[in-house]
Amino acid sequence: MTARQPWKPVVLRLVKGRYEQASAAVAFGSPVRGEDKEHADIDLVVVGPIPRAPLRETIVFDGWPLEIHVHTSESLWDQCTLDATKRRASLPFIYVNGEMLFDDDGRGGTMRTRLRGLLEAGPAPVGDAELAGFRHRVTDGISDLSDPRPLGEVMFASARLVRAISELVLATNESWVGEGKAIHRNLVAVDADFAEELASAWSRVGDDPSDLVEVADRVLEPHGGRLFEST
Repeated sequence: MTARQPWKPVVLRLVKGRYEQASAAVAFGSPVRGEDKEHADIDLVVVGPIPRAPLRETIVFDGWPLEIHVHTSESLWDQCTLDATKRRASLPFIYVNGEMLFDDDGRGGTMRTRLRGLLEAGPAPVGDAELAGFRHRVTDGISDLSDPRPLGEVMFASARLVRAISELVLATNESWVGEGKAIHRNLVAVDADFAEELASAWSRVGDDPSDLVEVADRVLEPHGGRLFEST
């Protein structure tokens, strides 16, 4: 691996040159935390009266891969509140927990306070209709794995089921859901033993889906079981 320049001056040079109207910027990721993994990227939130905002860009700049979220103050808040209705909080998590690179007018700090409040409030309680939707997706996933299928179908069906199980567990525990690896991290925060059990069952699904189906049934049980079961 070729040694890269320190991330911070690189990112500042990019922001000042590419987004001249930026009034605040926040960087997040393992390099920012001092965990410079070889393939790690940096999430960057750039805020200000930028004509092209909102937009998202993925670029490599001086050896650093960057996922860039460009917003006005208004579009950032609107996006975060919209995501919150879907139990997603990746963007506010980045903004609240990342490193503030600069805040020219103080609005960056104000936005951080608002988004911290959104995170701490948590997602809305699960309503009956939403719970039924979660149960339906888990039940459907169980059905997909209950008959012999080609390995490819099993793998894709199981990925869908694991996502549905995770969403049900996180939502009913008043936790944000997240995306990608953040889903597992959120499960660990809720119940580390369960997170490990789910991952382990999924790892064996190609040989035997029954363990994953058993986990799914156990998750459904306190909420009424499979949605289409006879009562």
